[in-house]
Amino acid sequence: MNTEFTVLGGDERLLYMAEDLIEQGFNVHLLGFDKHKKACDISFNSDLSDALKKSRAVILPVPVSRDGVNLNAPLSNETVSLKLIADSLTPGCLVFCGMAGEFAEMLFKKGIRVYDYALRDEFAVRNAVPTAEGVCEILIHSLPITLRSSRIFITGYGRTAKACAKLFGSMGSRVTVAARRCSSLASASSEGYEALYIRELHRHIHRADVLINTVPAPIIDKKIIDGARSDCLFVEIASAPYGIDADYAQKRGIRTINAPSLPGRTSPKTAGIIIGDTVLNILREGNE
Repeated sequence: MNTEFTVLGGDERLLYMAEDLIEQGFNVHLLGFDKHKKACDISFNSDLSDALKKSRAVILPVPVSRDGVNLNAPLSNETVSLKLIADSLTPGCLVFCGMAGEFAEMLFKKGIRVYDYALRDEFAVRNAVPTAEGVCEILIHSLPITLRSSRIFITGYGRTAKACAKLFGSMGSRVTVAARRCSSLASASSEGYEALYIRELHRHIHRADVLINTVPAPIIDKKIIDGARSDCLFVEIASAPYGIDADYAQKRGIRTINAPSLPGRTSPKTAGIIIGDTVLNILREGNE
């Protein structure tokens, strides 16, 4: 592959990704990283609109935007609108991004192919481990007790939940998995965890020292929150619309930590390499 990439916006993950791609022999141009010194060591910043018009392959962050209007670009001194990006890109350009939402529709209408790397299985599987380690870091710094023998409840049993359960179980925590599907509960039980239906969670939540939510749907409601002890720690790692009623939890005096994009915060190099590898996998499949 002789692909030349333009990397626009995002956090340190995309800087490490760019560094790894360059080491593999790819040409990479950076835009929207003027706050970070590493960007100067890797490549260059230039005029946004002109650079995008020349770009044939663009990598955007995950999520693309946090407000639906502007690019997620915390390392840029400039605010970049999604509309400007869409207007600058030309038909035939390949765009790789995560959680694009309505922005993808804007690009499709221009004949621009959009690939959401966050939907790929290899991305989700590999990201589960740094996410679980990020949760572990939060708990170590936030709990007044050891993780060993602590009672950790996890809602959902997807890839991230499984990685969290495995990690905390290996550390001696008593793990309970609350899920909706019988198959998920059977799987959790077969791994040695206590398993219960989410609809029964309110009857058991009083035993929890920690509640980790991985379900991106409002499932931790007032009934469950009222059943929790005031010293229980809630950790939200699901994406919007989230699962915990954080406002009500705060009224009840229950501490809630919202921890999105943990791999980017705690393991940006690993997470960046995962993004780059996923993008290359997409390109390889397209060339087969």
